[in-house]
Amino acid sequence: MHAGDTSQVGKMRVSREAREAVRGAGIDLGFSLVGFAPAREPAGSRRLLDWLQLGYEGPMAWMARDPHARIDPERFLPGVRTVVVVALRYKHRAPPPAPDAPRISCYAWGDDYHAVMSRRLHDFDYRIRAILGEPVRTRLACDTSPVMDKAWAAAGGIGWLGKNACLIHPREGSWLFLGEIFLDRELPPDAPLPDRCGTCRRCLDACPTGALAGPYLLDAARCISALTIEHRGDFTAWEEAAVGDWLAGCDICQDVCPWNRRAPVSAENEFAPRPALVNRLTAEWAGLNDASCRDAVQGTALTRIKPAMMRRNAQSLLQNRPPKE
Repeated sequence: MHAGDTSQVGKMRVSREAREAVRGAGIDLGFSLVGFAPAREPAGSRRLLDWLQLGYEGPMAWMARDPHARIDPERFLPGVRTVVVVALRYKHRAPPPAPDAPRISCYAWGDDYHAVMSRRLHDFDYRIRAILGEPVRTRLACDTSPVMDKAWAAAGGIGWLGKNACLIHPREGSWLFLGEIFLDRELPPDAPLPDRCGTCRRCLDACPTGALAGPYLLDAARCISALTIEHRGDFTAWEEAAVGDWLAGCDICQDVCPWNRRAPVSAENEFAPRPALVNRLTAEWAGLNDASCRDAVQGTALTRIKPAMMRRNAQSLLQNRPPKE
């Protein structure tokens, strides 16, 4: 072996050791999964452009603004070499159902995941800098940045994009918050996981509004989550009926997924259900003034829903209730 070859092998070994040290630091900080993706256009990113061509962004019009910025990591961090991807499980055991309380997606039962993930990503960023031991430029992302979280997570080997358009891991299921740290240092990538949805179509068959127009294809204009969280203004008669008994979000396509049957519950106290939130009656939500509504959702991800939208959702739920005999 030539000296140059020996030097290259040594560098590769050091890179792998640094990658595993970074992975270990992420796990120590409580992340459920940590992976590494090469900083090039992720394989699933073209689905975004096809999806937008179909007009399936629905009320999420912001997705159509400069979509190429979402698939080019150089636009997010010039000189980027690696994307460190993380997942944090959030599903807690469901609280006992309260009579006349509406359904709220479990991602919003506790503290706002944006704040929880942001704090942990910043701690992870500090640990990465210490491990690499040299100046590193980084940029962090978690849901609110123009970044394709699920595409990067799939590229980094922490799941595959399921037919319900959620990221799925064979052990963790899909109850996962995702985040990324873009950095200008090259670390060996992880291999993507194979798609293991197979012939299953339980999510497609279970969706009550037909929002899953096909495998891996979500029509947001028909999605209960998008309608209750993103849709501004009044509902049409169809939209009002479509939300059923969901005040905020929807978990149906994940509830029926076989990969979630044995998915571990979260140990994060921040995501535990807030009794005052999940037990509030539908009629109370419908009657809250703006200030009271803001107080009710303070510190949760439901601050995304404006008070007028929350009242609209609750009033729709009351309208959808079957008449009492």
